Amino acid sequence: MKLFSIITINYNNLRGLRHTVESVQIQSNFEELQWIIVDGGSTDGSAEYITETAVSMARRVEIISLSEMDKGIYDAMNKGLALATGQYVWFLNSGDSLHNSLVLSKLADALRATDTLPDVVYGDTMFVDEDRNELGLISKKKPQPYPKRLHGGSFRFGMNICHQSFLAKRELSVDYNLEYKQASDIDWIIGVLKRSGSSLDAKIVISDFEIGGSSSQNTKKAWKERYKVLENHYGRIPNFFAHIWIFGRRGWFSLQEKLFGK
Repeated sequence: MKLFSIITINYNNLRGLRHTVESVQIQSNFEELQWIIVDGGSTDGSAEYITETAVSMARRVEIISLSEMDKGIYDAMNKGLALATGQYVWFLNSGDSLHNSLVLSKLADALRATDTLPDVVYGDTMFVDEDRNELGLISKKKPQPYPKRLHGGSFRFGMNICHQSFLAKRELSVDYNLEYKQASDIDWIIGVLKRSGSSLDAKIVISDFEIGGSSSQNTKKAWKERYKVLENHYGRIPNFFAHIWIFGRRGWFSLQEKLFGK
């Protein structure tokens, strides 16, 4: 059994997929990696590029590629989960990338240093633009404090860890809820954390997250779904008051940035 199963979802995003593939290709340690690339029937050359990548890297890493029509990103993620056999599942979609060449080896070393493998592993995330220019770390750019550990209530007052920098044990990872179109990843992470008993902060920047994507392009719908997800997990009244705090803190954080450049 491999230690990690990276699942990459792609649909007509060859430019972004190249960044993702290149970030995995330069890793210094492939021993513990299974890589699953799920393409939704792209017509921009992505499928052919995935086939070329699988052939060129066949001797270094186990790659499973699948290219067929699906019902959206979360359906594709479920297909990836069904194929994952690693101890930890890790979603790194096209356009996202591993932060540097040592991410795999540092994560493996951090896990080997524990007496018992934690249920979830997480780290920081660098925001980048389409040209891969660094825009800042999530721990510095978000008003939510970066967590010392994760648990089921960690996201009650907003997200403070990116999906791309969150790894969960395979046995805790159930399918994504296809009723959500924008925020099923948040629902999935909270569900994993509610089932987990331990977490490990790897204390490294794990991934680069490219600003954009489905939720960014549909901001109003995404916010409504996020609110519903948090309400379902934490309750209607607690979620209402939590969002008063969330919006108040966000406003104060934005004001500080304008006044002091923080």
